[in-house]
Amino acid sequence: MLYELHFIGDQQIPLIIDICKLNGPRSAIFLYSESIKEMEMKTMMFKWMRALSREGVASTKLHFSQLHESSYYVKEIARPYYIALISNFNAINEFSLATNTFDMSSAVWLVIFIYEENSTDYCHNPPGNIFHLRFNSEMLVRCGTENILREWYSIDTNRIEIMDVATWNLDKGITKMVPDFLYERRYNLQGFIMKAVTVKSSSFTNVKKDGVSYSMYREIFRELCVTLNFSLEIVSEAEEYGRWNPEEKSWTGAIAELYAGRADISLSGFSITSARLNAVDFTHPVFKTKNFLVIREPEKFGIKWSSYFQTFTNTVWIAILGILMTASILLIFPKIKSGIDRKIGYLFIDNFMEIWGIFCQQGLADFSGGLSLRITYFSIFLLVTVLSAAYSASLISLLTSFSLILPFDSFESFVKEGTHRLTVIRGTADYDKFANSADPLSKNVMKLMLEEEKLPLNVQEGFKNICKNRNLAIYLLDQDYIVNLKIPCNVVRIATGDVTNFALILSKHNPFTGIINFQLQKFLKNGIMHRIKDSTFKKKSFHIMNYQPVPLISLISLLMLILTGIIFSICILIIEKFIFVRKTKKRSIVNEEEMHHISSIK
Repeated sequence: MLYELHFIGDQQIPLIIDICKLNGPRSAIFLYSESIKEMEMKTMMFKWMRALSREGVASTKLHFSQLHESSYYVKEIARPYYIALISNFNAINEFSLATNTFDMSSAVWLVIFIYEENSTDYCHNPPGNIFHLRFNSEMLVRCGTENILREWYSIDTNRIEIMDVATWNLDKGITKMVPDFLYERRYNLQGFIMKAVTVKSSSFTNVKKDGVSYSMYREIFRELCVTLNFSLEIVSEAEEYGRWNPEEKSWTGAIAELYAGRADISLSGFSITSARLNAVDFTHPVFKTKNFLVIREPEKFGIKWSSYFQTFTNTVWIAILGILMTASILLIFPKIKSGIDRKIGYLFIDNFMEIWGIFCQQGLADFSGGLSLRITYFSIFLLVTVLSAAYSASLISLLTSFSLILPFDSFESFVKEGTHRLTVIRGTADYDKFANSADPLSKNVMKLMLEEEKLPLNVQEGFKNICKNRNLAIYLLDQDYIVNLKIPCNVVRIATGDVTNFALILSKHNPFTGIINFQLQKFLKNGIMHRIKDSTFKKKSFHIMNYQPVPLISLISLLMLILTGIIFSICILIIEKFIFVRKTKKRSIVNEEEMHHISSIK
């Protein structure tokens, strides 16, 4: 047996060198059984380690029982490389015992069977899952001096799947028989059943005409099940998505089912947070969406007083005022030249009132006979006509367009106003987003947040709450992704600027996370993901109203402006009338005194 051991061991050296060159590890750890005599193993291991050293690969040797201690040697290596030597039945038992509590997916393995017992061929027909492999384990096996290299892994943890992946000979080296990438060759789960958990009244669900609810995530899983040949068994239905309860030191909802190992995967989408990353595995983001504050549509609609000045831009208003002042000044000179004998200040006031009258669509009391003045006045008339038409068109457009007077227009103004309370869906990451944040804005948001027991369990309940309470706002996802909801009132969305990434979740360190990620990336590239989104959802428009008559209450500001102008005009008329009457009386008195004086002289 000693001669056979060394003979087979010498034949493994070229294979080990070729595999190390292929995988490119900088170091390797040899594992062997304590049942082999130390001197025999030292001689063979010395040859192997010296051969690797010549190729620039550092190596060391350990017993199977020292497997967990190997972390000291590979603590800075992402995925260490182990070469296990199986020489007899006792070695199989020792290796099986050592791997029972070791994560076999955390390393890359090369297992060499150099001796076969007469009773059982464990290399070709291993009983059960003797080395505790998982689906994402990478173990390459060689039986004796055979030229075929096989890959071992496990799907259901009860048996080992064996796949021929390459051939090797001394002349040609390694010849691959399957694709290089792990999940390109492991695409069949052979009907494996995954335990799934769902969330009641989950978002992203569409109820079609036949009354059956279709979820975007269920459609994704349907494609995954067909592609990878596995099925799902729903073992529980959670009330909420799940969040960390700091008082009870436990998770709630669907995440608790995955964290406790009662389920393997969830059929609902979850937003990615740092706290959840410690409890479950996330796939690549399936999609991202914006977040909004949603409130009940305000009852009062109207036009702000500033709207009458918003018909033109500030630059246009400044230009109009400049024309008014410039024309009033320039008209002084032709009037003085024409022989009008008045002070410059009075001429400026007269010109200003004349031009202002033109702007107000009034005529001139005295249209001068001078050609230059006539051209100037006519030009101003044309300019005012154009400006009046443009202003009227812009104002009518502003009045007829349906606008809302919102209590706030951003998250910052929502906190600053403080007129509304905030609610989120219970058990989601939205609550933790504000509760666990040190950001000053988030702390102020929590002051407006409802008590946790008063938060709604689903989106439908949340809409009912904001329809009952006008001073309540709900923090939700982009409503274009939530279709066919029966909202009992008209609502308004206010952008917050937040973006949320959604992904599928699996139990922590789930062996199927990698293959599902791989398939999701393929779905994105070949358009299946876009087809699922387009077929599952019909985007719902949230424009409140398109064409509606302007309510009377919206014209109050305009009517008040017209009424103020009428009252102001009447007041000016009364004052002018009073001044005219007073001047007339004074003039009549002066005339009477002059007549009396003339009579007395006569």
